[in-house]
Amino acid sequence: MTIPARTHLLAVALLAALSATACNQRESTQEVAEDVADATQDRNEDVADARKDQQEVYADSMDDAASADPDDRGDAIEDRAEEAYNVAIAKAKGDMDIAKEKCEALAGSAQATCKDQAEAQYEAAKGKAQMTLDAERNRSDAVQKLDN
Repeated sequence: MTIPARTHLLAVALLAALSATACNQRESTQEVAEDVADATQDRNEDVADARKDQQEVYADSMDDAASADPDDRGDAIEDRAEEAYNVAIAKAKGDMDIAKEKCEALAGSAQATCKDQAEAQYEAAKGKAQMTLDAERNRSDAVQKLDN
């Protein structure tokens, strides 16, 4: 390897190291407050949209939910469960985004740890929502089997 190539590699490595540390720079209190406010507004809008969709599905599935036909009742259970899942995911994603914005007030490894915790909470919420959805799908299947 020639000296200019080593110098180039060293420069690239140094730039990468500086970029990585720049990602964990503390933001000003005002910047954090503005970012948290924006993330909160986005979360509220996304959750409101998901809840609106959920209400529409609930209204559209009223007849199926009350039907004597187990297939219809099972379909209503699953449709409603999917919308409840979508609401839970919108909320969890928004909560994670807000938490990550709050982490920006920290510096260095504290910021990285904070963001990791926010992501872990999101993954836990996602897992819980998926378990609930799976349970409702199983309940839907059980109801539909009453018809067979």
